[in-house]
Amino acid sequence: VLETLAAGKSMIATGVGGIPEIFGAGSPALIRPDPRELADKMSAALADPNAYGGLMPDTADLKARFGADVMAAAIETAYF
Repeated sequence: VLETLAAGKSMIATGVGGIPEIFGAGSPALIRPDPRELADKMSAALADPNAYGGLMPDTADLKARFGADVMAAAIETAYF
C-alpha cells in the first residue's frame, strides 16, 4: 500500500489490519472485503480518475509518518 501511494498511484484498499492507519479511518478509498462494494468503488474510480486520485493521502504526509528514516527511528526507540 505504501509503495503504491509513494509511486503516486491511486488505489482501493480494504479496511483491514494497519491499512486504515495509512488512509485514515474515514477514507472513501477504504472498503469492506465485499465483491459488490469493490465493483462499485472501481466503477466510481474509473468514471473520474482525477477526482478519485484526490482522495488519496498526501505524499508528504505519508513520508513524514511512514518514511524509512521515521520507521527506523521508531524501531530503535523500541529496542533502546
